[in-house]
Amino acid sequence: MYALGKQQLEGGAKAGGAKVMAAAVVAFCVAIGLGGCEPGPGGPPATPTTTRPGVDPGGPPTTYSVTETGPFPEESTPAPSSTATRVERARRAREILETCLEGELTFRPPSPMRQGETREFVLHLTMGDPGAGHEEKIPGSNPVETRAPIVCEEMRADLSGPGMDIQRAGNPDGEMLVPEQGVAEWSWWITPRDWGRKTMTLQLFATAEDGPDLSLETFREDIQVEIELGYLLNAVVKDWAQPLGLTIPVLIGAIGAVLVWSRSKKRKAKHAAGTAPKE
Repeated sequence: MYALGKQQLEGGAKAGGAKVMAAAVVAFCVAIGLGGCEPGPGGPPATPTTTRPGVDPGGPPTTYSVTETGPFPEESTPAPSSTATRVERARRAREILETCLEGELTFRPPSPMRQGETREFVLHLTMGDPGAGHEEKIPGSNPVETRAPIVCEEMRADLSGPGMDIQRAGNPDGEMLVPEQGVAEWSWWITPRDWGRKTMTLQLFATAEDGPDLSLETFREDIQVEIELGYLLNAVVKDWAQPLGLTIPVLIGAIGAVLVWSRSKKRKAKHAAGTAPKE
């Protein structure tokens, strides 16, 4: 089932992924203003895209970008120490990317949800074989979805989205070592504050275990979540209806009676207007 064994990963991801790694390093150098760290004469040519093995190479490319944590010194008159720091960051970025492979990411989309409802969102990530039955540990009723991001030895996963309260569960900094057998697992508690269509953004970063503080983004995806209003009625009942001795069936019956009365009144008014004598 999992054809992403280590040998195939190294044959496919390292061969095709080497170009991605070189491109990421070049992008990092551009981001920090260091122009002297393009791939060497024997290195792979820089290119900003890669394709997953088995996917039509004519399809849309997967792009990768490089970010960094923490501001750099002023750029007007860089000091020698500043240049040395940039060189060290570029060197460390290259070292990190040399450990990366095409891995496997697995999750269940949470859509649809209800306003005010809290649900756990779980992410599994591996550099090789996640193991049989790991999907059963991902909560939710939606089918499992799989992606093939670039995965390094140490990764951080972030989840964000407007109109939603998202709290990380477990390791507060979100950094984990990703195994070749089994999975690294991240989880968040998500609570929609508003109803309608919302977007959660999932990001993966390769991080530095030691040395300069770097975050190299290797994956990003927007996950659409439909938020329904159904949960709002439960909140209303809990806040003020229950103390009055009212239940959801009683409220629904009362709302239905009001709607029937309103429609009946409109029909009678329309009928009366249609049968009024003309002068």
